[in-house]
Amino acid sequence: MTYEGLPIEGARQIPGFNGIGVINLEDYNGIPAIHPPNIEGGVFSHIGSLDLDEVDEDDEKWKNKGIREEGNTEDRIQSFENKFEVSGFKTNYIPPIMGTNEKPRDGRGRIIAAKRRGEKKIPVYYYTIVDDSELCRVSSGLVENLRHDPAFKASIESVIINCLYLISIKELKLSETAVRNYLNNKIKIQNYFAKTSITKIINGVLARGQEDSFSPLVMVEAREKWVRWCKKAGVIIDSKRVFLLACDNESYPWTAWCRHVLPAIMENSEPIEIIPYSKKHVPALARKNIINYRNELKLCLDASYLMVNKDLTGIKIEMQQAPYICERAIPQLVGDHDLLYKSHKFVDIDKY
Repeated sequence: MTYEGLPIEGARQIPGFNGIGVINLEDYNGIPAIHPPNIEGGVFSHIGSLDLDEVDEDDEKWKNKGIREEGNTEDRIQSFENKFEVSGFKTNYIPPIMGTNEKPRDGRGRIIAAKRRGEKKIPVYYYTIVDDSELCRVSSGLVENLRHDPAFKASIESVIINCLYLISIKELKLSETAVRNYLNNKIKIQNYFAKTSITKIINGVLARGQEDSFSPLVMVEAREKWVRWCKKAGVIIDSKRVFLLACDNESYPWTAWCRHVLPAIMENSEPIEIIPYSKKHVPALARKNIINYRNELKLCLDASYLMVNKDLTGIKIEMQQAPYICERAIPQLVGDHDLLYKSHKFVDIDKY
């Protein structure tokens, strides 16, 4: 297939980033290094531009579920924002990839960064999607992340998450043969990782898949995204009365007690609410940490009453009302919590 004279739909030139000059879509013609790559389940259609006013970064399609170990992290997006501010948008790299069905296949981080900066349009390679399965979506997304600059290349953990996600939706079998065939034939993993790293990936998939055979994947997102999710669930995280806090360190409950609960008590306020979330990729660890977090908060409360009662003689103070509430968490387990997540409902900690 030749890529001379790639078809361009719409304007040949769009506004340059930072309000400087223009971006010429004709630049993508005639440079072999930026020819449209082959993607799983898609056939190149044309060069075009994406209207960034139509992008809602909290829409499900803009998440990197099953491709990145932590979705589109704030660090990644801010790095892209900085690059755009310093250098503008460069046409010497392959641009983001979209389906003609308006679903992204690659470049979500760059698109969100450009949107946040107030840019209006961004160049895109459009593909006709002939296979819209999750297998094709996550496979092509992972391959692009492994391949190209200027993005952050995928890590070993990203590949493990990719496989576990496909296992969780039953598009990949949990067996060494199936995982090896997928990595070798679909991802061409040998082009990106040494043999020892490939072995580590396969062992990681098999171990974690066996441990959590029904739900082997946790949706791990930056806190800012969970804050926006809570808002859609009708809960405003104001960090005064309602707190959204990570739960994965044994010191975190005590920190929350000292920094948030005790000050609320001193202000004679109503009980505050603490909503925990996990940043662990293994469901068993996420469950354990969510429950331990709540239990440790209860221990903080019990210890405070014990301290006071030990200082009194012949009197025992009983708790009338806890100064905090910690009963619900963010629904993060792929498979188990999908309905709750999509309908913006919290999960009871007892049922996490």
